[in-house]
Amino acid sequence: MKKYLFLVLILLPVILLGQAGYGEISIPGDPMWEEETETTEGTHWGMGGAVGAVTIDNQTYSQIRLQPELQVWKFGLGLDIDLIIDAEGKVRKEDWDEWQDYVNKILFLRFAQRNDPFYFKVGSIPDYTLGNGLIFNHYSNMTLYPQVKNVGGYVGINTHLSGLGFEAYTHNLHKNEILAGRVHFQPLAVTNIPLLEKLRVGVNVGIDRDQYGKYEDKDGDNIPDVYDKFPKDKNRYLDTDNDGIADNDDIDINGNNILDHPSVNPYVDVHFPGIEDLGYDLDMDVTPDSAAVYTEKDEVLVYSLDYQLPLIESERFNLIHYGEIAKIDGYGTGMIFPGFSSKFFIFDARLEFRNFGDQFLPGYFDRQYDQQRAQVRHIISDGNGNQIWYLTTKEETLKDVESSLGWFGYLRANLFNIVYAKIAYQDMYGKHNFLGKSLWASVTVCPSIVPKLKEASVCYAQSNVNYINFKYPRNENANILGRLVYSISDNANLVGSYREYYTDINNDGKIKGKDEIIETFTFGVEFWF
Repeated sequence: MKKYLFLVLILLPVILLGQAGYGEISIPGDPMWEEETETTEGTHWGMGGAVGAVTIDNQTYSQIRLQPELQVWKFGLGLDIDLIIDAEGKVRKEDWDEWQDYVNKILFLRFAQRNDPFYFKVGSIPDYTLGNGLIFNHYSNMTLYPQVKNVGGYVGINTHLSGLGFEAYTHNLHKNEILAGRVHFQPLAVTNIPLLEKLRVGVNVGIDRDQYGKYEDKDGDNIPDVYDKFPKDKNRYLDTDNDGIADNDDIDINGNNILDHPSVNPYVDVHFPGIEDLGYDLDMDVTPDSAAVYTEKDEVLVYSLDYQLPLIESERFNLIHYGEIAKIDGYGTGMIFPGFSSKFFIFDARLEFRNFGDQFLPGYFDRQYDQQRAQVRHIISDGNGNQIWYLTTKEETLKDVESSLGWFGYLRANLFNIVYAKIAYQDMYGKHNFLGKSLWASVTVCPSIVPKLKEASVCYAQSNVNYINFKYPRNENANILGRLVYSISDNANLVGSYREYYTDINNDGKIKGKDEIIETFTFGVEFWF
């Protein structure tokens, strides 16, 4: 412990004198963050970080984070060295007890950019889009950060041979569950036909090899730890009366202080052989809790074909036509045609017509996917009060999606580098109710008229719902993010951020209580030098 205290004493003066960057909150329709970020070649280095508090699993910890970065030529390296300290001054062991934890300290390792002949990136990838977004649309492997740290990666090439290139992606190099691939080319590049020679065609695929992989199973008993009462013991997982004794070792499973009958609890006969023949009044009304066992992985596969065709390219006005058709394996098909994107004046805009068949959701792997890929369900039986635990997946919602036609629109405006406003809306029409409406909106203000206040941002989203629910804005398909940045020196910002997402554990259609509202709050100083 002394070495950690020593480290804090050394770093504290630095932390109080540093600065950190900040950026806009991304929504569907945005260009990928890395596509708008220019990386200059050469040698650069710096140190970023934060000190403050963080809430993990409803517990508040002190946090010291260092993020050193180094760039040499086209190579870049960033580390995320995070010390999470509890109320007793002890560093959280869960972040340092396995070799994967040390790999997870890599924030990024990159070479070049996605439009270079060869490129790769390993680490945190906060924004990933494939093709025109019908499969991967601003997916992030950092959605559950810092509770879950994913070291993902992508690698790709671009050639001059008819624009041929490919890219491969994984959200986590340890697990390799959420994967993507793309091959693209320019079939008419050698024809010199005006406009058509710039036509680019792409083939894409995305897969989640195990949707249940969201939840860990450390003891390998095929019971997710999220409802495994003994997550480190593969032979035990239920504790109906919550007395700390597993049901298969308990002589009174339901905790009513009456010995269970061996016919309903075989362990009683092991502990008291032949007791049913001794005339005791034994409990026959015993119904233990139940927990779903998942011995098989549950995968979902999506693939698509897309194209892009630049129509007008100038400094003041840019217009691109595009389209894409995608298929969720075993389910439905969806299509974007026609689609147009443009840049003009202070605006960036997109407008596209969408035609989706039954059992199809666009942007299946979106920013919320890591949260939505699987959900815990907890039902209390009306008859005997026993509890039933199981998982559902995003894939299961596809059966309720009906065919629809409609549009998607996006508009972003930059008002004098003070206010950045963005809104995206999807409105689909079909015969009955379906999960076809989505809304995303964010506002970022960088008010120079307010001394020291550098940024105030808020973002709200509801995606893939029957209707935009403003009466109950907290629902499983929604999340909200807020962020404040206040300058305390030339090299330091005071930063607070808050995020909520939701899970309807009891399936009553309403979100309430700390078990159904997952909150992440961070507050502290971030810096660089």
